[in-house]
Amino acid sequence: MSYYETMYIVHPALEAGRLKDLILSVESTLKDFGGKTHTVETWGKKKLAYPINKEKYGMYVLFQFEADGTNNKEFNTTLDHNTNILAYLTTRIEKDELIEEKKSLDSQLGLLNKDENTSDKKEDNSDNQKDDSVEEVSENQEDK
Repeated sequence: MSYYETMYIVHPALEAGRLKDLILSVESTLKDFGGKTHTVETWGKKKLAYPINKEKYGMYVLFQFEADGTNNKEFNTTLDHNTNILAYLTTRIEKDELIEEKKSLDSQLGLLNKDENTSDKKEDNSDNQKDDSVEEVSENQEDK
């Protein structure tokens, strides 16, 4: 099995809930073709270098997966026929280029409740505090 990543640009008018549905449909299409999803990362709305279908902005989504490569043409054809996807590019990558997924798709799209978002932030802050204490300990050991 080989590793691939597909960067696709979604129509900017899609709301977060509909964007999630689109991302999940792309994942299920890949699964139907025998692939396995590794990471989905939403990069948000960005200005395009040139207009695509008269759109100046697009929502960027990075999708990394594992597949044998025999069905990549069919997978790309399904992306091509989706009217909500403005453009896409699939490339082969090495295993060490895979991104470790840190946030759920809901948190990336801002679909979580405020309580869940604050608990995520508290967890992130506690991780940062642990990192700071590790740095302080290493600095103290260097002084000795």
